[in-house]
Amino acid sequence: MALVVVLSMLLGAEPAPEPGPDSSSAAQDTTAPTSEDGPSDEANPEPETADDQVSGSPEVPLTPEPPSLPEPPPTSVGEDTRDTAVRWSAPSGCPSSEALSRGVERRLGRTLSSEEVTVEATVTTGGSGRYRLALRTEVDGVSDQRSLEADDCSALADATALIVALAVDPVAVADALGAWRAPAPEDAPPVAVGPTVAPNESPRRGTRRGGDDGAPAGPSDQRAPVGGVFRASPGVGLGATPGVTGAFALAGGLRWSRARIELEGGYWLPRPSTAIDGASVRVQLGTVSARGCGQLGRDNIEAPLCGGLQVGGMRGDGNGAPNSRSAQGLWLALEAGVGLSWWFSPRWALAGGFVAAVPLVHPRFELAAETPQLLFEPASVAGRLWLGIEFRLNSP
Repeated sequence: MALVVVLSMLLGAEPAPEPGPDSSSAAQDTTAPTSEDGPSDEANPEPETADDQVSGSPEVPLTPEPPSLPEPPPTSVGEDTRDTAVRWSAPSGCPSSEALSRGVERRLGRTLSSEEVTVEATVTTGGSGRYRLALRTEVDGVSDQRSLEADDCSALADATALIVALAVDPVAVADALGAWRAPAPEDAPPVAVGPTVAPNESPRRGTRRGGDDGAPAGPSDQRAPVGGVFRASPGVGLGATPGVTGAFALAGGLRWSRARIELEGGYWLPRPSTAIDGASVRVQLGTVSARGCGQLGRDNIEAPLCGGLQVGGMRGDGNGAPNSRSAQGLWLALEAGVGLSWWFSPRWALAGGFVAAVPLVHPRFELAAETPQLLFEPASVAGRLWLGIEFRLNSP
């Protein structure tokens, strides 16, 4: 009833008189007929709503709504529109510009100002799903541009932070990295230490040390390390020329922990033969040797056992005979040798050894006469004793 009165006042109609006590009593005494099946629809009519009561009345004027404001234009995810030193634009899922700025400042160990550097970094995705970074930095008027690709956008953000920090102040970056290395706590549990290897001793070929996860060592697919070796070895020789003579050699090759291969050039100084009827011959020899060696050793001592082939030429110059002349001949020999090297420093060693050669092909020098006379012929075995110094590179 109160709702009807309010609506009537709004519409300008006079309110209906309220019922008296008699009518209220009559309304209370009046009951609707009932049946066995339940109350009838006529006894419980649907209550009238306010819309039903005011139907046909003039519409109430509504208050006009305020005009809607246009939304700001969207920006790409990760783009920082503030006036900062680092401008970073990246797809969704990439680190934000604030995270990138914090990464730069963490590497510098201080706050980054916009006057120090200008950075424009844009990350896009390619057809293969990889992220591509286009980066431009400018420090003190010097501009640098570069592009990077990665499967992870966070990796590009870390790389950008490091590049920017190094461009601004590389010394500060080094100091900050040093500050990150915290000393180990004194009460830390002891760490098991595996067997150590001497400086000149390497693991055997085909094996590897156990990994950090404690897995046992097993076969390795990696090739054995290789180094270079060079040697200068003056010495004395006997058998290839008349008497004892000086014999010098220079060698170079490849060296492993248990083997080496070498190429050596040698020269035997000329020596005169014993004169026959006033005639003699001065004989000299030049050789090139190719050899392979198995190598034994421990700590700083090595003992190579070698075998190879010598190829060269022998020359004889006649003296004291009419129509004396020079003659040359081929030298071909098999050689075997043993050596000993003491590495007194990581790169230098004192070395010595002995090489024996068995000539397969060699010349003979004769005095031409009605009955030829032999002036000189190499011995069936020639030997060279040497002492020198070795130098090595990239020691295995």
